[in-house]
Amino acid sequence: MIVSLFLLAAVAFIAYTGTSMFVHRFALYLRESGRRERPAVSQTCIVLGAYTDGFRPSLPLQGRLRAALHLYRHGVVQTLIVSGGQGEDETVSEARSMKRFLIMNGVPPYVIFEDRRSKDTWENLKNSQRLMQQLGFTTAVIVTSDYHLPRALAVARTLGMNVTGFAAHSTREESRAARREVFAHIQYTLKGRQPLF
Repeated sequence: MIVSLFLLAAVAFIAYTGTSMFVHRFALYLRESGRRERPAVSQTCIVLGAYTDGFRPSLPLQGRLRAALHLYRHGVVQTLIVSGGQGEDETVSEARSMKRFLIMNGVPPYVIFEDRRSKDTWENLKNSQRLMQQLGFTTAVIVTSDYHLPRALAVARTLGMNVTGFAAHSTREESRAARREVFAHIQYTLKGRQPLF
C-alpha cells in the first residue's frame, strides 16, 4: 500500500514537472517570438489593453503604452487605436485610461481612437478592425506584451487584417501572465481563432 502510494505520487510529480517545464519553455518561446517582430510604417497602431487601476495603468499596460509612444514619436504611425473594455474589477475602461496616459504624454487627442467594449483579444482585434474600416485605415501595427504578440498577430491575420507587430518587453513580474498566455494560445487554436504557429 505504501509503495503504491509512493509510485502514484512519483508519477504525479513527473507529470506535473513535465507539464510545468513545457509551459515554461512555451512561454519563453512566445516572448522571444514577440520580440523578433518588426513594425512597418502604418496608418495606425492598435494598443491592446491590460488591467488599469482607475486611471493608473498597470505596469504591463504602461509598457504597451510606452511602446506605442515610441512608434508615434518616430513617425511609424500617425494615429492610435486604444482597445480595452472595463473589467469587473476596474472603475474605468482600459481604453479611457490608455487615452488619458497618451494625452498626458503629448499625443493630441484627435489622433487617438477608442474601443471601450472589448473583453478579450478576439474582440480587441475584431472591434479595432471595424474601427479601421470606418476610418478608412488599411494598415496597422499591433502593440502588446511580447508574450501576447504572437497570438494577437495570429488572430489579426485570421481576421484578414494587414498588420505587423511591435512588442513591449515584459518584466519578471509578468512571468505568471506569460504562463497563462500559453493556455490562452492553445485555447484559441482549438477554437479555430488562430493557427497554432
